Amino acid sequence: MPPRLNLFNARAAVPVLRHPSSNISRPSIVTSIGINRPTSHGLHPGLPSSTRMDKRWNSSASGGDGSERPKGPTEDPLPHVSEEAAEIAKIMNKKCDGTAASPELEQGTPVSEILQRDKEAQKHMPKVMQDQIKSSTGTRSFSTSTRQSQAELHDQGKSVDEQTAAMVANMISQVNQQAEELHPGLKFGPVEPLPKTENFRTRYDSLLEQFTKLLMTDGKLSMAQRNMAFILDHLRTASPPQPNPKRPLLPGPPAPQLPLNPVLYLTLIVDSVAPLLKLRQQKGLVGGGASVQIPVPLALRQRRRTAIRWIIDASDKRRDSHFAQRVAHELVAVAEGRSGVWDKREQQHKLGTASRSNLAGNRR
Repeated sequence: MPPRLNLFNARAAVPVLRHPSSNISRPSIVTSIGINRPTSHGLHPGLPSSTRMDKRWNSSASGGDGSERPKGPTEDPLPHVSEEAAEIAKIMNKKCDGTAASPELEQGTPVSEILQRDKEAQKHMPKVMQDQIKSSTGTRSFSTSTRQSQAELHDQGKSVDEQTAAMVANMISQVNQQAEELHPGLKFGPVEPLPKTENFRTRYDSLLEQFTKLLMTDGKLSMAQRNMAFILDHLRTASPPQPNPKRPLLPGPPAPQLPLNPVLYLTLIVDSVAPLLKLRQQKGLVGGGASVQIPVPLALRQRRRTAIRWIIDASDKRRDSHFAQRVAHELVAVAEGRSGVWDKREQQHKLGTASRSNLAGNRR
């Protein structure tokens, strides 16, 4: 009997005796499925052992059929590193012949600086640029408004500096001259003493604050301040007053200039109608229980308080809707001599003059 063949030894020896064939065509899908599916004894039933596939499915074959098949989009061979470096060197070393192939042109390098380094390109560039390169003095050849006016600004700066230096020198000489005229050791004159009525803690003008407090009702100070602001704005924007020669205001700026300073305008109006005295009732001066009137002088704040009260009372008779507007119109009427406050002041002074005789009995 012939000896029995050992399948395991034959399976290891077959690849050694197998020779690859260059004419093997690509297997079909059915064949490939049969090849990849092993049997129970480890052999592929679809092909003999000599024609078994020893290469991967996606490997490139150098045979005749493999070169004719279409290539995929990612199978194009990339250029070699040396070829890419040669292309970059070609771009970098290319002369400027009018085409924007140089990286310097793409990155914003001035054309004049590139042309200064390229002698051949200077022959073909415009005549204007040739003149600019010839007249350049070491700075950038491209011109701007700042470069054009740099010389003019430099000359103007010198003149301004000279004028400023002369002005400062003149001021220093004036201060030194004044110091020489004063007592030795004093650079400025002595400080004058403050008046008795001056107070550093007052925030507003004294008359303005007093007028605002008298406008206040029920303790509503914010409303009184808004009314005072409206009154001052009305005095500032109103037309200049037409003063009455028989009832003039106190000496001050001319009438057309009064609206420019509403606080001064208000002060002149109040002080002009403020009475100089008041009448007080006193008993026993002429004998018996009869009381007579005697004039009493008033201080500054008392005089202003009386005038402000008269103005507010007279404004209540007006027909304006807003309280601040009525007071503002009454102040303008006082400045023009049309208000009844002037009549009250004149009547007060007449009674005071007539009651001066009662003071003689008071001295006794």
